[in-house]
Amino acid sequence: TGGAKGVGLMLTETFLERGSRVCIASRNKNDGEKISKRLKCDFIQADLSTEDGCKNLANEFKRRYEYLDVLINNSGVAWGEPFESHSEKGFYKTHALNVVAPFLLSREFADLMENSSRKRGTPSRIINIGSIAGLKPQKFPTFSYDASKAALHHLSRKLADELSSRNITVNVIALGFFPTKMTDSLDVYGKDVKDNIMANGLLIKRVGRASDVGGAAVYLASSAGSWVTGTTLTCD
Repeated sequence: TGGAKGVGLMLTETFLERGSRVCIASRNKNDGEKISKRLKCDFIQADLSTEDGCKNLANEFKRRYEYLDVLINNSGVAWGEPFESHSEKGFYKTHALNVVAPFLLSREFADLMENSSRKRGTPSRIINIGSIAGLKPQKFPTFSYDASKAALHHLSRKLADELSSRNITVNVIALGFFPTKMTDSLDVYGKDVKDNIMANGLLIKRVGRASDVGGAAVYLASSAGSWVTGTTLTCD
């Protein structure tokens, strides 16, 4: 999901380069069609902020395909407001897309993925894209976002337990600082924010690359990751 931009696009390109058949989901029809045409992958338009939107995506996918080997829940939204005035809207919005949507999609695709695991003779994989912000607090007023990513990490462990008997693994990649539209929004907290993150927040002094998140996802989706479930892999 969210495969037409940012980290999602990095993952789309990575799996296509390795010969996978990829179907991306994006709320923005223009973005999705543009990437689909350029990269020669499939595309389904979907708004995952509601249960109906998640069900519509699953139904359309099942109409087109018989199997699903790897589901990557990447779509997400950030939110920041001062502690004193933080609205409930931020919590509802971040949790709807960052937590509820991955749960709903995992539920709606579980039967299809179980069938895939039987056919392939190897577990199907759910990979949820989390964040370092879900492991330790950021130095920004991103209360609802940080909480949503922590919730996603624990939800993934819960799903790993639930789906293990159906031969489906569930893991998280907790991302650090990647150059995306979402991280660009940190500029609102000062022009030197990114420099400070580079200097003080990263052991390896560079931003994340497509090969970093792509390599982590390929590992979890490959035979090497077939005995790994309920794990949060940090990529920072």
